[in-house]
Amino acid sequence: MVLLSPYVRHYAIIMFGHVIILDGSGEAISFNDEGSPHSHKTDHTKVYIDAQVNRTLSLDWFYKLLAFFPDVPGELKSGVIVAKFKDLPTETRDRIWRSLSRVRIHIVDPRPHYRQIDNMLRAAWGKDDAPDNLRQMATQGSYAARSMLARMREMVADSILKDSTAMRVQWFGRALSDPLFGMNLPEPLSFLVRSPLDSEPLIRVEDFGSTGDRDVVRNVASWSAKASAAFHAALDAAMSADESDVMNYGFGLERAVRRRMTQELLPLHAFDKGNRHHIDLLESSRRSIIDELAANDRFFALIARQKRGFVELESKESYYVQAADFAAGISGDIYASHKLIGVVERFEFVSFNGVRVSRADAEHEMKEEAQR
Repeated sequence: MVLLSPYVRHYAIIMFGHVIILDGSGEAISFNDEGSPHSHKTDHTKVYIDAQVNRTLSLDWFYKLLAFFPDVPGELKSGVIVAKFKDLPTETRDRIWRSLSRVRIHIVDPRPHYRQIDNMLRAAWGKDDAPDNLRQMATQGSYAARSMLARMREMVADSILKDSTAMRVQWFGRALSDPLFGMNLPEPLSFLVRSPLDSEPLIRVEDFGSTGDRDVVRNVASWSAKASAAFHAALDAAMSADESDVMNYGFGLERAVRRRMTQELLPLHAFDKGNRHHIDLLESSRRSIIDELAANDRFFALIARQKRGFVELESKESYYVQAADFAAGISGDIYASHKLIGVVERFEFVSFNGVRVSRADAEHEMKEEAQR
């Protein structure tokens, strides 16, 4: 009798059940899914975590987890996987972590932005309990308090967008096109180095609907997590220029870096199906950035714009997206229990609110959180 490996048994059962799971896209270089820790573990604030699985990396960890469910056909949910993963012996978990750790994790947590806006209110009112007082007034029916809270939510959403990876990429691109590298000139002289378009933001809170919507912060944070996965490679290209680039390109360095950033915006990325509007906003942001980066290279810009940057896939039809779902669930559970530092210790690449973070960055964030 021939015994199939647990991996083959799993896929054999799926095929016999007339459900065939494929990668979902032959062109995409990465596959993404989003998760959120339970909000009661994150101060009742929705945190969004995008897990990005690159096609070139091993899925050994994914197959090992699937092997624990040989009799379950179809799609497994991350909650089931997280519970099983936590119950595994330490040695087994360590083997899984060897390849799982290479999944890229992108976290957008609105709480630092809320802290910033709350501190502005404390300073304005001269009271440490000003935010609590304002919320109590709103609960009691004060129209002015409710209006102020709505305005504060809009400010939080705007702050999240300004910190997003997409906006950072746009800023670097404009700085590289500017002989003063983004420094402010007096208004009467600003026309010397800047186009009127430079004052136009890449994306606005209004692009997500009514600014008075109570879910505006959640909507923006969810998009920003996707944007971290979509644009981080271009941001890395902007920040990775070194002395060898100066030696190779000399005065053409800025143009070379812009070209490198543009090239990182060409590959296709796949996201779990469910929010077409977010994908459309990613695409419009991508094309706007390409237009700016390649402003002096119109032919290259035209070719770049003709390529689509993002595609939606059903998770049940792509094992890569399912793998991203598992990783988002596992990283979200760690974030809820051990905060940012716990995620950084486990995953090789972690971005937080738009930028890649190290252990030192995570420790700094913990100190900031502890102060308020």
